Amino acid sequence: MASRWRALGRNLAALSRGQDLVTRAETAQHALAAERRRGEAVCRALVDRHCDGWELPPPPLRRRVGADDTPLEFWAKGIASSGAVLDVFGPAPDSPVLDWGCGSGRTRLWLQPHAAWRTHYYGCDVDADAVAWLAQRGVEHVAVCDEQPPLPYPDGLFAGLFAFSVLTHISPEHHRAWYEEVRRVLRPGGVAFVTTLGEWALARASVPGQDHYRRHGWVFEADARPGCSHHLSAVTEAFTRTAVDGLLAVGGYDERGYLEHQDAWRLRRP
Repeated sequence: MASRWRALGRNLAALSRGQDLVTRAETAQHALAAERRRGEAVCRALVDRHCDGWELPPPPLRRRVGADDTPLEFWAKGIASSGAVLDVFGPAPDSPVLDWGCGSGRTRLWLQPHAAWRTHYYGCDVDADAVAWLAQRGVEHVAVCDEQPPLPYPDGLFAGLFAFSVLTHISPEHHRAWYEEVRRVLRPGGVAFVTTLGEWALARASVPGQDHYRRHGWVFEADARPGCSHHLSAVTEAFTRTAVDGLLAVGGYDERGYLEHQDAWRLRRP
């Protein structure tokens, strides 16, 4: 009998610990939701004060460029990408700079307070709905591009180009062709800032995909969901250095330098 009571006591204690864990998890969720609300309030105030109260794109457009469609996801990722753009190109470009993969303006929003960026910003994306949404709100120099080269611009138009989370969804078999296109639209001396995924992205890949990456230096797995283009494209550093060889000079490489999970590349057209 005593052994049964002890067993019952252990079971009840385990249930109590489990309930405690559930309570802690619920408390953490409430705290996280409160932090999200505070973060969104701060971002909304910044947008109202510095970005002319620019409206949020509708949820479907936000979902196409982020992990979810929450306002904080859209604003926070835009703050991160625009910060990188300002680090590379500065607040006052004097020539056109292309946002390849502009989406619904996640990066552009935070460049808007700078007069020079309002003049020299160009954007293109395969998402025609996102481009139309920007154009309807008076954003100039935005265009729809294809999933394959060429981009809809003449040779040497741009002094700079940036692309966040674009090559991360394009098959590495086409990266060389896209780097050729980047070179074409850049003027001599022009700079490109692009991001890629590396080995830490393999957790999202299948076992055969992981093996292909280790044998060939890249993996591509398409997203099979209807209308979704969040494909997985991961490459090694060596793969990208080979892909740009003879086209663009590597001016900088920062492993996991963007959002702590994408490699950041600074490239220059000779």
